[in-house]
Amino acid sequence: MSTEVRVKHTTPAVMAALDQHIASAAMLSTKYKKFHWYVSGPFFKSLHELFDEHYKQLIDIIDDLAERSRAIGGYPVGTMREFIELSLVSDADGTMFSPLEMVETLHADTDKIIDALHEHIQLATKDNDPGTADILTQVTQVYQKQAWYLAETKARKVLGEF
Repeated sequence: MSTEVRVKHTTPAVMAALDQHIASAAMLSTKYKKFHWYVSGPFFKSLHELFDEHYKQLIDIIDDLAERSRAIGGYPVGTMREFIELSLVSDADGTMFSPLEMVETLHADTDKIIDALHEHIQLATKDNDPGTADILTQVTQVYQKQAWYLAETKARKVLGEF
């Protein structure tokens, strides 16, 4: 008797969406950690802590999505090459970023991921995979809260002065 879990109650498109979100969260988490290390200036402490908090939330998202993929018979992406190829988020090249540039970059990336999540929730629902739709909805809520924190932070125009 095989112990292999067979893909059931989902589609290859939903599995691909999970992989894209794993890759995007991995790339975004790397960007958060880089900015966590590089931030400086009068907003150092608050941004340093915010970036680390969001980073930790993304690590949990990656694990939740990968475990969902395995639970429904998938083999989630797990290499840097795959993350780079599939991610909606690009790398943050360079070393010189103002605090405002960091916050704006992270906010734009998060918004891009939220847009894709909305599409993929609809896809999972249409493809009769309510479990994946549910987990993607939960993930969306985490990203939306992160986007809110980033939007509130960048709304403070004083960041542009540093």
